[in-house]
Amino acid sequence: MPGTGQIGLDGKTFAGLRRAYCRKWKVSLEATDAHGRTIHPTAASDAKRGEAYRRAIAETLRWGEPAVSFGPGDRLVWAVPLMRNAELVGGLVASVAERKVFPDRSGAAALDLRAACADLRALAEEANITNAALLESRRREYSREQRRAEAIHQIKLPPCLDVREMYLRDEPALIAAIRKDDRPEARGMLNRMLAAMHHQAGSRLDLVKSFFMELAVSMCRTAVEAGGNPESVFGENFAGISELSRIHSEEQLAPWLHEMLERIMDAIRSRKGRPPSYIVSVAMAHMTERCCQAISRDDTAKAAHVSPAHLSRVMRRHMGRTYIDLLNQMRTDRACELLARTDKPLAAVAMETGFKDQSYFTKVFRGYTGTTPRQYRLKRQG
Repeated sequence: MPGTGQIGLDGKTFAGLRRAYCRKWKVSLEATDAHGRTIHPTAASDAKRGEAYRRAIAETLRWGEPAVSFGPGDRLVWAVPLMRNAELVGGLVASVAERKVFPDRSGAAALDLRAACADLRALAEEANITNAALLESRRREYSREQRRAEAIHQIKLPPCLDVREMYLRDEPALIAAIRKDDRPEARGMLNRMLAAMHHQAGSRLDLVKSFFMELAVSMCRTAVEAGGNPESVFGENFAGISELSRIHSEEQLAPWLHEMLERIMDAIRSRKGRPPSYIVSVAMAHMTERCCQAISRDDTAKAAHVSPAHLSRVMRRHMGRTYIDLLNQMRTDRACELLARTDKPLAAVAMETGFKDQSYFTKVFRGYTGTTPRQYRLKRQG
């Protein structure tokens, strides 16, 4: 039977890990070979137990994170793989009697198994006896597939909507998320587009690739507008398009597109300064979308990723107007629409367009139109 050194783990290191982990979690910890056979501490061979350990190691290698499973003897089992570069050489396997985790019938666990699993992985990574980069990569893949699966369930596309129409509908939302430096929203939008494209285009991979090639160009243009270095951004785009030409399956397409998005977002985030035109564009888009809500200069500055004072300076310099002046103009324009086409009470129009009360609404409205809301309505509807 091989020793611990042959699985990339010397006896002294294992003893230290075992002592620290077992003291903290009050569970058993064993070192095994790649087949789940216990190497240390010495134990009689048990085929069922070895198979349970092998599966626990394989599951962690598959998903990048330990997961609890049932083993022989009513024990709960979880593990991390021991690795030499990309080669699996063994495992660290923890186990505990089920009755210790659930000592009564209330269903409440006496041991935080999720934390125990995470701690075992962290312990192995700190000791450099597993491939941390590979496990992280597997976690990212799992997370991406999970989000794609969720996106597929959310698709509510009418049968008559063709692929081109779907692309034109969803692409602006993705670009808007990139402009706002909202990485989670951009990732989610990309997952929905991927799922919908696959759902609508079926096996027409060339058609899907053509749309995503167009999308990659749009994302790069957005990155440059946001201050990214043009040579760097378009260099990434050229390399990405070259990679795309060599893709021949949807399984390859999804990782490629996600990698393109991450590189574009990194290019935007690493810029030294945002061009004033970009700041104004993001701020105006944010204000236009939310002008009828209770938004402030601080809210808009946060959306543009600048300080409130810098936002004010940029708006004065490039728009010739203050933040509150522009906001009130937008609200007045919305009020004009409601006054012209509805019979809603003036107080309701004031509230719906973001003014705190009817008196202030009338004062601001007169300042921009030269007339009161009531007179404006009579003139437009009379």
